[in-house]
Amino acid sequence: MAGLALLVMLVGPREFLSRFRAALLALPAAIALSTGYMLIKNALPYMTPYFADAALADLDAWLHLGTAPWRLTHALAGGVVPVGLLETVYITLWSFPAMTLPIILALTDRDAARMRRILILYAAAWVLIGNVLALAGLSVGPVYYDRLLGGARFADLAAALQQGGVTTSSFGIIQERLWEVYRQSSVVIGSGISAFPSVHVAVATVTVIYLAERSRRWLIPGVPFLALILFTSVYTGYHYAIDGYASILVILALWWALRRRETKRA
Repeated sequence: MAGLALLVMLVGPREFLSRFRAALLALPAAIALSTGYMLIKNALPYMTPYFADAALADLDAWLHLGTAPWRLTHALAGGVVPVGLLETVYITLWSFPAMTLPIILALTDRDAARMRRILILYAAAWVLIGNVLALAGLSVGPVYYDRLLGGARFADLAAALQQGGVTTSSFGIIQERLWEVYRQSSVVIGSGISAFPSVHVAVATVTVIYLAERSRRWLIPGVPFLALILFTSVYTGYHYAIDGYASILVILALWWALRRRETKRA
């Protein structure tokens, strides 16, 4: 409701009402996209077993000079950054553009080319990143690594999450629920495990690109938002750092290709 009130303030009540019909069409489209993504995500491990975790963990450590990135995040912020803040940003704040970006476009943007470009990126964040590339690099992520493959490679991560209060937060509750659904071979809306690449980071990247296209000043809150989403994805054990890096690179490459195509047509 707060977000809706802000939109009304930004565009004005009259403009808001004139665009409301388009927003009503955008809403079921956004719901259908996210629902389809989640259903396919649930089905991924039945298409092929999880196979990429060892390679991703090795690549992650190699990229960070032999240190697992989760260790860097906990050394930087463990016991300093409140888990509640990370929950607010990663779950609550992120959910706003994740669920409503098409509606925001319909309500506030008159640039048809920009709307088309951002909608393509938005769909790519869910379908290309979340389904197609997820299947190509199917993995469970650090928090589930030892449960899937055995051993104690990420035992220190489990201890750090426990010590930092992550396991008793909504992060930990969701992680346990996701694993239980997978273990029972169930299909539940909102569940499904796939680490590579990161949809959270992909959606955050699309959001920052859109903010920057509207005004460079929006980079001031946008870039820290993206950085904190990436940081939290690694800190909580959901993702390898490479999961987020790959999402950023793919979305930026697609954005560049779209802009280049539009320039050639102009």
